[in-house]
Amino acid sequence: MAAYPYKTVVDAVAETRALVEADTVFAEIGMASPTEAQTAQMETMIGQVSGLVDRFLDRVLASEDVTDHFRAPRGDTLRLSRWPVAEILEVIENGVSLSPSDWDLDVATGQLWRLSSGDRTDWSCVGFTTVSYVAGYDLPDGLPPDLQRAAVDQIKALFMGGARDPNLRSFSVPDVLQASFSVAGGDSGGRFGLMAQVEAALTPYRKLAV
Repeated sequence: MAAYPYKTVVDAVAETRALVEADTVFAEIGMASPTEAQTAQMETMIGQVSGLVDRFLDRVLASEDVTDHFRAPRGDTLRLSRWPVAEILEVIENGVSLSPSDWDLDVATGQLWRLSSGDRTDWSCVGFTTVSYVAGYDLPDGLPPDLQRAAVDQIKALFMGGARDPNLRSFSVPDVLQASFSVAGGDSGGRFGLMAQVEAALTPYRKLAV
């Protein structure tokens, strides 16, 4: 059984939470020289979609320094709120700082095990345990390709759909792009305001339900 934090404090905020750059999306849709207005619109949509993706995943993807707070944690592992974990800064149990030999970390999943004489043992703190660490992706270049692909697809659909009447079934800009749509956004929508196929691509990265 895993223990989950009751509170997460951000100690150092990421410079950006944008999952992709505007130039990346413009290149996808073949717009070599967007106007300032189009660039501003694109950057706004990137921010909106990046926020929706974080909300759908129930986690922040950008690399940040955070501290997870656990109250009397019991179980074989502590489940950190962010991953992948780049570095553990400090683990404090009942006011005592633990050494790296006192814990074991799975960087990919954010699972932290307690060690005793080198062997894994259950966490059994009767007070509070805090874990300060750095986790997430260096955005936008460090984002996994499948996550970037999903974000770009959503932003493309939103950008192209924003220039048309929602009842239209096709959209064309001479010498720039031509696209057809079945419904607004280019596909059926999911519950979080993202296209259904985008949510399907993101699902493996979702935070586990507590």
